[in-house]
Amino acid sequence: MLTIEDAARCLSDLVERVHANGEIAVLMKSGRPLARIVPVPPTEPNAEDLLAFLRRWRIEHPEPDEQFAEAIEESRRAVQPPRDLWE
Repeated sequence: MLTIEDAARCLSDLVERVHANGEIAVLMKSGRPLARIVPVPPTEPNAEDLLAFLRRWRIEHPEPDEQFAEAIEESRRAVQPPRDLWE
């Protein structure tokens, strides 16, 4: 809890802290709570998030991972294609 005046002086830092730590800031005036600053809930991941993750992964792991490749191939072999309902 902090006063509106204190929040105004450090608004940028306050918003960053709320966002980074998931904190809720309660703003007070004359000893009474008047407002809250709350973090925005995370959005669902989308294709852009996936592409960004894969780009970071390739930078962090430049060498191919044979075990990972084998695990993917094994999972592909284990999954049966859907049955054709028209047959």
